[in-house]
Amino acid sequence: MAKSLLKKAKKAAKSVAKQASTPQSRPVAEVVKSSAKSHIESLAHSRRDAAVVWGMIKDGNHSTDEIKEICKEKGFNILLGEL
Repeated sequence: MAKSLLKKAKKAAKSVAKQASTPQSRPVAEVVKSSAKSHIESLAHSRRDAAVVWGMIKDGNHSTDEIKEICKEKGFNILLGEL
């Protein structure tokens, strides 16, 4: 019984080493949200200023600069400083 377990362990180690050495295809890159958008989304449930901005940007495709401009227009200087 001990010999069969040892054989199984060696076989498993070889297969793991073989899988690690073979090149694997990379997954397709996902769409990355801007860091400003994800930061505002995380704060939207706890802060009113972030909730207002999140309501404006959640359905659109805004860049970080556009989000900063929205914060500046609304007068949310503290939120703007965090971005």
